Amino acid sequence: MLAFYGAAPEGAPADPLIFLRGDAVEKRDNEVVANEWYVKTTAYDVQALAEQLSASFVRPYVHLARPGILGSTGHHLDRRRPREIALVDMALTRLKAHFGWRRLNLVGQSGGGHLVAALIARRADIGCAVISSGNTAVAQRNRENGWTADITGHTDFLDPIDHVAEVARHPLEKIIVLTDPHDQRVSASVQTAYVEALRRVGVAVDHRFLPASGKLRHDLQLPGILAAFTWLANDRQT
Repeated sequence: MLAFYGAAPEGAPADPLIFLRGDAVEKRDNEVVANEWYVKTTAYDVQALAEQLSASFVRPYVHLARPGILGSTGHHLDRRRPREIALVDMALTRLKAHFGWRRLNLVGQSGGGHLVAALIARRADIGCAVISSGNTAVAQRNRENGWTADITGHTDFLDPIDHVAEVARHPLEKIIVLTDPHDQRVSASVQTAYVEALRRVGVAVDHRFLPASGKLRHDLQLPGILAAFTWLANDRQT
């Protein structure tokens, strides 16, 4: 079961913005370590931010918690594998049916960006997708870091760069990729490889370079959310 946090102002457009957060725990020296943001974050914080964003931009906003974190069942170290993608895909389908949504709009930061890239290859109902600091070429990232497996320890990951042809079969209205050229967690070359692969199969991508926050120059969560809301506001006016 996946938890979600969100709000929908009265009279707002029907199509929501759905956010998928980055990775929360990882293996370091055979120990499982939680990221600082995850240790500090409460369910109240997540729900409060969802209500703030929804009210500020007058649109339904949902933070869908990935398996194993923020109240969702599962094992978070099993991320980037087919099961995580299938579970999130199914959750989106159920939310869409329950609320009567016509079109979904997705934002994913880092590991959440991996999910967004995987989902746009599977689904034909995504209007806008924003991927910020996304791990979208997993095997290339592993090679760059000298890893024999993903940082989770698994080798059976789904690699979005291998599925760009599926995106081309049902192109989105808008794909935005946000990258810090000096990202020390997911390199700009990894992110750019995915963009170039999409373009080679005829998919238009708006690739934007900007400075990220944090010592690793990786956090583009807020710019990603703002980019999606801005595009949706402009799309609504046309």
